[in-house]
Amino acid sequence: MLQRRLKNRRGGYVLVLVATMLFGLFAMAALVIDLGFARVAQRQMQTAADAAALEGLRGEGIVSYGDRQVAAEVLIAWTFDDDLDETNGDIGALGGGPIVAFSGGAGNLDLNASELMTVDTNDQTYKPTMQRSLNPVNGSEFTVAIQRGGTVLEPYDLLSEGPSVPYLFARGSLLNRESIGDGIAAGGVARAVTEKALSVGPPINDTAGSLIYPGAIAIGYSLADWNGSRSNPRQMDTPKTVIGQTVTDVGGATPIDGYCCIFSTIDGVDRVVGFGRIEGAVALPSSVAIANAIGRQGSAWNQIDATVRDDVMTQNKTIVGGLLVARLAPGT
Repeated sequence: MLQRRLKNRRGGYVLVLVATMLFGLFAMAALVIDLGFARVAQRQMQTAADAAALEGLRGEGIVSYGDRQVAAEVLIAWTFDDDLDETNGDIGALGGGPIVAFSGGAGNLDLNASELMTVDTNDQTYKPTMQRSLNPVNGSEFTVAIQRGGTVLEPYDLLSEGPSVPYLFARGSLLNRESIGDGIAAGGVARAVTEKALSVGPPINDTAGSLIYPGAIAIGYSLADWNGSRSNPRQMDTPKTVIGQTVTDVGGATPIDGYCCIFSTIDGVDRVVGFGRIEGAVALPSSVAIANAIGRQGSAWNQIDATVRDDVMTQNKTIVGGLLVARLAPGT
C-alpha cells in the first residue's frame, strides 16, 4: 500500500514538470514563428533590391540617371504589390513584413502582458519609400538598400530605411520587453555592375512593326576603329549576334540604330569580338543594354576551336567601352 502511494505521488511530478516546460516550448515556438516572418520579409526586400539594382543600371549611357532611378523605384513598387497595380490596394497583402503599433500593457513593465496591437487596415504591410542620391555613387554601378531596423552608413543610389520587423507571437512570452520592442532588423542590399555583351538578339518590334528594343544590325567596326574615332562603319554580310562569328566586310556603311558588331582578324579570319551601340546614327563610346543582350556566348560558341575562342576573348578584353550588360555583383 505504501509503495502504491509513493508511485502516485511521483506521477504528479511529471505533470508539473511538463507544465513548466510548456512555457519555454511555447516561447521558443513563438520566437521561431516571428523569425520566420522576418526571414520572409528579408527575402522580399532582397528580391526588390536585386531587381531594382539591375533596372537602375540598364540604359546607362543612354538614359539619364534620374530616369533610371525612377524605373528602379517602379520595379520596387511592383515587387511589393500583389497584382502590379498600385491604385487598387493589395488584397494579397504582400510587402516587406507587417506594420503594427503596440500600446498599454499590464503588470511588470519588463513584460509584454496585455499590450494592445493596432493595425492600420489601409497600411498593413511595409512598403519602402526610396530616397534618391543626387549623383551616381559609382558611374559604372547602381546600388540599392532596403532596410528595416538598424542604420545604413554607406551611400546608395536608392535607399530606404524603415522601422524594424516587429515581434508578434514572441510578445506573449516572458522575454524582456525592451528586447522585444526593438524588433528584428532585416533588409536587402544589391549592387549591379557591368560586363561586356557577348550575345545580342534581333530587333524586337510590336504588332504594328514599331521598334520596342534594338537588336543586331548588319553594321560593324574594326576593333582598331572602335577604340579610336569610330568613324569608319562597315557593312556586314549579315547581322551578327554572337562573338566568334566570322565576318565578311562588304564595304562602307551608313550607321543605323541598333547593336553593331566589333570585329578583329584572328588567324587570318575576321571574327566578332564584341558589340557596340549605335543611337541616333552615332556609335556610342559605352552603353548598358536595356534588353536583348546578355553576357554569355550562344551554343555555336562551343563549335569554335578552343584556341580561337581564347583569342576572341583576349581581343574582347581590349575593347574600350562598347555594349555592356548589367549583372549582380557577387556577395550582394
